[in-house]
Amino acid sequence: MELLPLDASHDALLQSLQVQEDVWEFLGPLPEPGAGGTDRLFVVVEGRVPLGIGGLVRSQAFDGKDFEVLCAMRSEAQRRGLAKRACELILTWAFETAKVERVIACIDDHNDGARSIATKIGMKELCALPPRRTVYVKYRDERTSTRA
Repeated sequence: MELLPLDASHDALLQSLQVQEDVWEFLGPLPEPGAGGTDRLFVVVEGRVPLGIGGLVRSQAFDGKDFEVLCAMRSEAQRRGLAKRACELILTWAFETAKVERVIACIDDHNDGARSIATKIGMKELCALPPRRTVYVKYRDERTSTRA
């Protein structure tokens, strides 16, 4: 699995994710290729097959001072551990290449899959965020093996 830069050639993938109920319900609209900040967004591929998108987006929490991990996988790629692996790659990129100090994830309290992934990749619960969301965090100096 690898991360490739997101660009306009991935429009069909973005459109297919937009209509996926779980993506719309928990993430809302996805960023447009070429929009500001898409240099921190990637296509998640295995071999040559695009599985989803992931990366960092400016968070709406805490006055927009943090980057939040984003990962949206196609339905057929879910429940196989691929989102966890993609999130690990995103965190590695965030800490080693982008040199961010911390990454957060604002997860809906009903999104058990995302909460499980956050825990498995070493994110810790930081605080509750109304309405019905929990903020998870991982700091650059906490990088350790996230095998689970």
